[in-house]
Amino acid sequence: MVVALLLAGGMSLLLGGGHYLVTHAVKLATALKVPPLVIGLTIVAFGTSAPELVISLDAVLTGHDDIVIGNIIGSNIANLLLVLAVSALIFPIRVERPVIGREGAILVMASLLFGLLAGNGRVSFIDGVLLLVCLGAYSAFAFLVPSHGTAGPASGRPSGEPLRITGYRGPLPDLVMIALALCALALGSHLFVDGAVRLSLFLGISEAVIGLTVVAIGTAAPEIITAAVAAWHRHSDVAIGNIIGSSIFNLLGITGITAMASPITVAPRFLGMDFGLMLAASVGVIAFGLVFGRLGRTAGAVMGLAYAGYVIQLG
Repeated sequence: MVVALLLAGGMSLLLGGGHYLVTHAVKLATALKVPPLVIGLTIVAFGTSAPELVISLDAVLTGHDDIVIGNIIGSNIANLLLVLAVSALIFPIRVERPVIGREGAILVMASLLFGLLAGNGRVSFIDGVLLLVCLGAYSAFAFLVPSHGTAGPASGRPSGEPLRITGYRGPLPDLVMIALALCALALGSHLFVDGAVRLSLFLGISEAVIGLTVVAIGTAAPEIITAAVAAWHRHSDVAIGNIIGSSIFNLLGITGITAMASPITVAPRFLGMDFGLMLAASVGVIAFGLVFGRLGRTAGAVMGLAYAGYVIQLG
């Protein structure tokens, strides 16, 4: 009964938080005079990654390093396969080749840097500082040099062009609503993960598998809900920006902050298939977007099946 209430309450908060986050993040893009894609890559992406950060910090400080690494790698796999699949199945995602090329290249480089630092079995304090410096440089770059496409995802406007909303009253109400939506997402994810972990522990699943699946999916729930809401409202730039930006933040921000709190021990099992699939998913999504310029329902179904196969083999 308690587990059911935790799962239901968490999902309700996630749904509401995702709706208001997307709505007011798009409006905020107008106030800041920047493309919604940039908001998706930074504010929305970093905000929806807050649950991963909270879970990872708690795990590393209590000596559960497998949950930390499993959460980071598993969340990125979920972002690139499950979240994108859900978004594409709701409404095909059009991607601008210059955008997916540039931001995707940054994601691949972040993945390789993560793999390089974790390769010796430990992510140290200095490694964490390096990762955070890279995140700061990326965030500044995203705002100062926004990606520009040729055609908007659904509206026909250039993806680098700020939205224009008539009757706009200023950014303060949107900032307040975004903060409240992020609180709802964080609380909803905490309740959802708590219920899911209780259920998984009852079934006798290892910490590594819990981190890669239950915790990863639970903490990725804000990205799933936010991307789904964005896709439903035809804001593909917010959806794809949220997914890529969140994946970059997971690798650079969450790993960096967590390693600075306490060095992270990386079990060899994570550097095999799990890291390989995360990297392959990153390259595959980028390649598909560059070749076809869109992620349709067929691609969404393939990604969803790939993720299901990965979870099944973990069991």
